[in-house]
This record gives sequence, structure tokens and C-alpha cells, in this order.
Amino acid sequence: MENNLPSSNAGQSMGIVALIFGVIGVLAAFIPCFGFIAVIFGVLAIVFGAIALHQAKKENAPTSLPKAGLYLGIAATIFVFIWVAIFVGSVGSMALEHKDEIQRALDSVKVEKIQTDDSLNIKVQVDTTTIEATVK
Repeated sequence: MENNLPSSNAGQSMGIVALIFGVIGVLAAFIPCFGFIAVIFGVLAIVFGAIALHQAKKENAPTSLPKAGLYLGIAATIFVFIWVAIFVGSVGSMALEHKDEIQRALDSVKVEKIQTDDSLNIKVQVDTTTIEATVK
């Protein structure tokens, strides 16, 4: 009869590290403006979890900690991508709704720049039209 009991603790310490990084990543994913930090912790949890899982399977050790860290790292990374997609989508839709106002604001900035450059007697180039200032 073959004994299938765990024979070592291989991968357990890296599994704990992956679990800690995964928990931090998931928590940071729900804090606004901390998505980049959550991605870093999520990717680290995935890397450490995958390495620990490989070591644990190779040595017939328990795989629960490495799997938990790996899954939490994947969840943290997915949460961040969802938040980024929501943010980019909302900013994009707001920009499309206010396209005319944004264009007017950009045009007024160009006009103010031309007036400032003219008052300083500087050669100004706007798109393809060149305006030269004359000294009086």
C-alpha cells in the first residue's frame, strides 16, 4: 500500500508570501488611486504562488497555501483591470459628451498663446500658417 501523505513542507514559505501579497493586492485593488500598487502585489503573488505550487507538487507537499496565494494574486490583478476599464470608459464617455466645450477651451488657449506671443514680438507658427511680428 502506497502512502500519499504529505512528505515535506516544500513551497509552504513561498506559499505564505504569495498569500500575504495576494491579500494586500486584493485590499489595495479596492482603494481608489492604488491600482498600480495592487497590480504589483498581484503579480508578485502570482509569481510566488506559481513557484510554490510547483515546488509543493514536486515534493508531494500540501498545495493549499500556494493555490490560495495564486488565486488571490489573479483576483487582485483582475480587479485592477476592471477598475481601469471602468475609469477609462467613464472618462471617455464624459469627454465625448462635452466634446464641443473641450474644443472651445483648446481654441481659447491657442488664441491666448498667439496674443501673448504677439505682444512679445515673437515669431508665432500656428499649424501651417506663420505669423511674423513687426517692431514699431
